[in-house]
Amino acid sequence: MKFSGFMNVYMLDDMSWEYQFGDRSLKAPTLKELELLVNLYGLKWNILDENLAKRSIEIDKNNMTGFLNVYFRDGLWYYRGSDLKVSSLKVLKKKVLANGLEWKETDSDLAYRTWKLDLRRFER
Repeated sequence: MKFSGFMNVYMLDDMSWEYQFGDRSLKAPTLKELELLVNLYGLKWNILDENLAKRSIEIDKNNMTGFLNVYFRDGLWYYRGSDLKVSSLKVLKKKVLANGLEWKETDSDLAYRTWKLDLRRFER
């Protein structure tokens, strides 16, 4: 768990975000979704460290893939909430579906770019 620069917000190992308050917490796959949840609960969303918050936003933005629960870290594709991790997005999709998990595009343009970038990794 890494501090994000936002008050009570931490990045978890699966690249999702958690807002901790008391003995409870809220979790979301992106900072924008977490901020929305925090606001819906009437909690405070504040920046404690401007530079660290900017880096967290950049990490979050760069880890958007256009697919639900899919993230990329250290050269591997992961499916959040499972132990699935592989080097190819195509293989990840097959494994996700074989395990009865949901494979869904959340942003078709971003998903298309993600597929193209992943294919380029193997063309070299």
